[in-house]
Amino acid sequence: MASKQAQRIAARAQLQQRMAEKAEEEKKRRTVLWSLGGVGALVVLVVAAWITFGIVSGDDEDDGEAAEAPTTAPAEEEPAEEEPAQPTDGLPAQEVIIDSLAMSEPESGATAECEYSPSQGSEGAETPPATQPAAGTQEMTIETGLGTITADIDTEAAPCTAGAFTYLSGQGYFDTSQCHRLTTEGIFVLQCGDPTAREAIEAGMPEQAGTGGPGFQYAEENLPEDGENNYPAGTIAMANAGPGTTGSQFFIVYDDSTLSPANYTILGEITGGLDIVEEVADAGAM
Repeated sequence: MASKQAQRIAARAQLQQRMAEKAEEEKKRRTVLWSLGGVGALVVLVVAAWITFGIVSGDDEDDGEAAEAPTTAPAEEEPAEEEPAQPTDGLPAQEVIIDSLAMSEPESGATAECEYSPSQGSEGAETPPATQPAAGTQEMTIETGLGTITADIDTEAAPCTAGAFTYLSGQGYFDTSQCHRLTTEGIFVLQCGDPTAREAIEAGMPEQAGTGGPGFQYAEENLPEDGENNYPAGTIAMANAGPGTTGSQFFIVYDDSTLSPANYTILGEITGGLDIVEEVADAGAM
């Protein structure tokens, strides 16, 4: 079984590679901007010289008429500054750090066969056992700096997802991670579960948050029916990058939302602490 340290090292290596690529792109962009800036400065100097010459020549030729003109133009009212629109999708303004995430022991009984495969770029990564419990429910407890959030996990309906969380939480995979995305329009969710998000945010590259995962992926399960508000407030569900790419990132729905029914596994239902997520939502996104 892979250790928490080994998984974080692999995830961090991927993040550092992305950050290096980002830095190289930024270097090239600055080079282009410097070149454009030099040309722009030359154009400004030429225009300024032309304007100065025009003003001096005009004063010499039209001195009589200029004396009758007003010396100052009527004052114009400056338009009122508009307040910038609040972002509706971004890093939560209220920081949410997951101190720990724990899963209770699954119930004995039925089992399910799950197919966990290494995600792209993570060949050889350790994966959870293929055979997972598929009976009853488990309790998830998320300790955050803002309080405790609890959820009933539907192990019977989502055995592979529940098994992945039991496997990862047992290694402390989610500990000290940061929730990296809040949406406040259209859909209403707080997204967490990327072990590299906090490092990316602290490095000043929040756009890289949300790209990390456990090194393995699996198919969606326990999908809802199509219809309005098919992900009601209190749902805890799984994020992904497309079919079959569910990993460790999850989202908590704090207000009724409508999503494609074929995309996001419903893992369970929040039983306590939803008010914490609502307070984070009230603080808005950055």
